[in-house]
Amino acid sequence: MPTSLMHRVCGTRSSFIVFASLAGFATYGPAPAYAQKTPPPVTFTCHSAQQCRVPVEVDCAQSPCKIEIAHQFENVDTKGFSAVWEIVQKPGQSYTFKNQGGIFFKSAQGQHAYKCHPETNGKRFRCQGNKDGKEYEYRIELTGTPPVSSLDPWIVTR
Repeated sequence: MPTSLMHRVCGTRSSFIVFASLAGFATYGPAPAYAQKTPPPVTFTCHSAQQCRVPVEVDCAQSPCKIEIAHQFENVDTKGFSAVWEIVQKPGQSYTFKNQGGIFFKSAQGQHAYKCHPETNGKRFRCQGNKDGKEYEYRIELTGTPPVSSLDPWIVTR
């Protein structure tokens, strides 16, 4: 916007910046809650290797299909045990974890803190953490038909 026109519309350059910022906020609104990168409180704590299993399901009741884990597994404290994600197939489903990335840590620190690999022909995924006490967001990605969107929960190991 030319300076002379800007002065006529907004009065000053700083007024224009405030106006432009408010116009952007009104157009796009505040950031959605899911875009916040603050982990939820720990919802489940593992007390043994057998207990540290996260069931992964696919819900196709509405389109598109979506990955679901029980609310209790939104932020798992592994207490140094390996976390194991296992797909719970429903009738007619044949999903597997995406090869090389079925469980993928979204930050470089998370990728360094956890070593992961698929098991049982991609139906299960295991990750071992380094007990650094930090929380990391990760992504669950599955392959199968119909296609399913990814899910981004959290994990911590102490």
